[in-house]
Amino acid sequence: MTALRIATLNCLNLALPGRRFYDGVDPYTPDEYIAKTQWLATMLDRLAADFVLLQEVFHEQALSDVVRQSAGGARSWSLAVPLADQGNVKPRLAIVWRQPWRPSLKSIAEFPPGCAVEVPETGKHAGFSRPLLRAEVPLPQFGGTMLTLFNVHLKSRRPEFADGDDPDDPQLAARAQLRSLIRRGAEAAALRAIVEQTAGASALVVGGDLNDDIGSVTTRIVADPPAGPAGDGGARWQLVDAFEAARSPASARPGQAAPFTSLDGDAAERIDHLLVSSHFVPGSTRSIGRVTTVEVLGDHLFERRRAAGGGVPLERVYADHAALCVTIEPLA
Repeated sequence: MTALRIATLNCLNLALPGRRFYDGVDPYTPDEYIAKTQWLATMLDRLAADFVLLQEVFHEQALSDVVRQSAGGARSWSLAVPLADQGNVKPRLAIVWRQPWRPSLKSIAEFPPGCAVEVPETGKHAGFSRPLLRAEVPLPQFGGTMLTLFNVHLKSRRPEFADGDDPDDPQLAARAQLRSLIRRGAEAAALRAIVEQTAGASALVVGGDLNDDIGSVTTRIVADPPAGPAGDGGARWQLVDAFEAARSPASARPGQAAPFTSLDGDAAERIDHLLVSSHFVPGSTRSIGRVTTVEVLGDHLFERRRAAGGGVPLERVYADHAALCVTIEPLA
């Protein structure tokens, strides 16, 4: 029996040294870059996954440097970062996979027909803030079933101000938050439409930074929960939270009531998710495997708060999200 492992991690601005990636944010120094790529390489080794979905990668060369420093090195891994050439200035989605997997890949920037929305004061929103990355690969250990992976990074909750808005005006600030929510909601609905178009011919895993918790409206739009039992009934293409699919308590830091992937001050949230189709839910009529474990690698969220003592600042080196990794085993 050969298990399948799929992981997701928001890298926090993986970019080449000396390249400005955001206005007002200093580029990485050579020392910061070395530390960051080494840390991410170590995280790849710890995850030991077949497929790793990554967010906030600015330059393909930077991810190549990460892979090269991993235990397996470049001979063990392949990677793809569409739209992330050396002149890129936007956060992109990436996927890293182990040999001998050979997925087919597609970047999806535009919403499907009928999914565009009007955002107040700023106009039409008709494409993903960060183009989706879709990977398709057959799974020999699951009877040759096709697996479709979607790497997702939905619109952030950062307020979306219109031209001329005063950020200190409470009413305009509220309006800016509304615009951000509308954009993220539209992206969630567009992703849902793509899931519906895809799911009939494939098992699915949707993973990444959805920028909202599992119970939020936007995340539930993506998952489309049914009225009946998980994976059956009328909601034919329901996606299930991997923690729920595993049907076992997730490991959590002592004193933490639930797993989290983001730590902003004292606010701990799980805004990164791995959602699986009913193919990996026990009891489903389409079940070909089961989620056995979901791991959260997030100790660095506490470590990055430590002062660097004059050295490389950990808040720039370490990711500001935890990594998630799901293990899926074929049915006996």
